[in-house]
Amino acid sequence: MFRPGAPLEEIEEDVESMITELVHELGRTAEADPEPTGAEERAYIKAFSDARANSAGDQAGLLATAIGRPNLAEALIYLNRRLDRMDLDPQDPAGIIGIIVRLAMDGLWVSDILDDTRFSPAERRKITDILTGMTYLTDSQLEKLEAQAARR
Repeated sequence: MFRPGAPLEEIEEDVESMITELVHELGRTAEADPEPTGAEERAYIKAFSDARANSAGDQAGLLATAIGRPNLAEALIYLNRRLDRMDLDPQDPAGIIGIIVRLAMDGLWVSDILDDTRFSPAERRKITDILTGMTYLTDSQLEKLEAQAARR
């Protein structure tokens, strides 16, 4: 991806291309999921679950470039905003889980970039398994969790 000494324009093209491909991959993975509810979130979990891939130098460069030039990440920003709007729909109370899952996976991705040994494979699997399980929560199950939290 980022070859040493590459001009900024080439790096920007690479970053934009990587992000666009990621968005397409997320869409293909979600469409292939037999359970439509939570499919986008499970695709997101799958895309960011590989600690070795997340800690690669290209990922750190991708993050730094996207922060410095957010216009390059427009495809991912648009996807997240579209999913956020859907997940915040009052008609879909459990939709908020999608936002929580994506934020958690974003945090795990950044954590991997900083320290890919922070979690053992078993710990990492436990984290992603719990997040995946959350994508199957129904509105009524979420309401029960909220009621339990409110009593504390």
